[in-house]
Amino acid sequence: MGTEQWSITELVKVTREEMLTTRFTPLSLALPERVWGNLEEYMRCKEIVEFSKEVGMAFLEERYHFSSDPTSHSNQDRLRAIELLADFQRHERIMIRRRRRSDEIAEPLRSCFQTFIDYRKATGISPKTLESNLIYLKRFSEYLVAHSVGSVDEIDIVDIHGFLQFTAATYRTPTVYCTSCLLRVLFQYLYDKQIIVRNLSLQVPAVKCSKKSKVPSAYTQEEVHRLLASVDRGNPKGKRDYAMLLIAIRLGIRASDICRLTFDNFKWESNIIELQQEKTDKPLVLPLLNDVGEAVIDYIKYGRPAVDIQVVFLRLSAPIEPIQAPTLHSIVTHYMNQAKIQIPEGKKHGPHALRHSLASALLHNDTPMPVISEILGHTDTESTSVYLKIDTLHLRDYALDVPAIDSVWWGGAFA
Repeated sequence: MGTEQWSITELVKVTREEMLTTRFTPLSLALPERVWGNLEEYMRCKEIVEFSKEVGMAFLEERYHFSSDPTSHSNQDRLRAIELLADFQRHERIMIRRRRRSDEIAEPLRSCFQTFIDYRKATGISPKTLESNLIYLKRFSEYLVAHSVGSVDEIDIVDIHGFLQFTAATYRTPTVYCTSCLLRVLFQYLYDKQIIVRNLSLQVPAVKCSKKSKVPSAYTQEEVHRLLASVDRGNPKGKRDYAMLLIAIRLGIRASDICRLTFDNFKWESNIIELQQEKTDKPLVLPLLNDVGEAVIDYIKYGRPAVDIQVVFLRLSAPIEPIQAPTLHSIVTHYMNQAKIQIPEGKKHGPHALRHSLASALLHNDTPMPVISEILGHTDTESTSVYLKIDTLHLRDYALDVPAIDSVWWGGAFA
């Protein structure tokens, strides 16, 4: 089923998922979700089955009298909510229509924080880490300005603790952890450069966040089979999606690497896939399994747009360009819903969950840990050991028997 055939409820769901994976915050989703809720009610009352931009504009006019004041901030925000749905329905992505000034570090802290970012860049920090640093500094600068802090030498302990409490109330623990780490580096830099007189890095609270404390999200082999069976392979979109899903399920390749696969990565003569991993910058060589190869060939021959682009997996409508990782996340989520796979609260349901599921299946089949590490492209077995927590089948072998209790407890003593 193509995006244009989704019900309004399904379209809202996948658009929300896409926005969350492209760094929209729950707070920024509040207004669009209110508009979408009213839109769903409007379409239900009007017995309108399919959403379109025209339906959305008619809704805005009837519900909010849009044409009477289309330039007002509130109506522009409501229009943006409709455009988000229309964009994703047509392009399977969130379109950035204009550069927002709010993406920048707030004045008057911009110059000082930018100097810190330049320093980080000069020390060899990766572009992705710098991008995250900018996001955290933007939030920190906005918090400081909102609390009447106009320069870095005015920052106090209460500002640091207040900002981290605010972050903890809005974002997940890993984000709070990364934010606290950045603040510690920031204040150490400011102190070393004698921009501030106190070493505030010592006052940044420690945030515990261990990857090993989390249980990876994995799905059973029966659920994985249902997921694949839900794909309609009779159309170009289904052929593309099936091939990408199969690569994630059978080979465990990360979403970013699947989206970057080129024709050169497929070594058909030797039946292998050879690539440089984006996350680790390490080479990875995997067998090109028969079912994976057949699915990729089926897509290339009968589903892929005839364009001169080296990347294999492309969008199907203009602009024709490579699929992005957030879109692959939405694709996986869509087919999980299609397959009616239960997704408990807090459980991951994107491409990485399929990678976890492969690791779980390999463990169940008694595959040695070094082999699993090699398949997943881990640099050592330490990273792979986290998957032991989802190997419940073998954990049962080590469960201790509970000894029988002969006595009965009567509130104050055994009888």
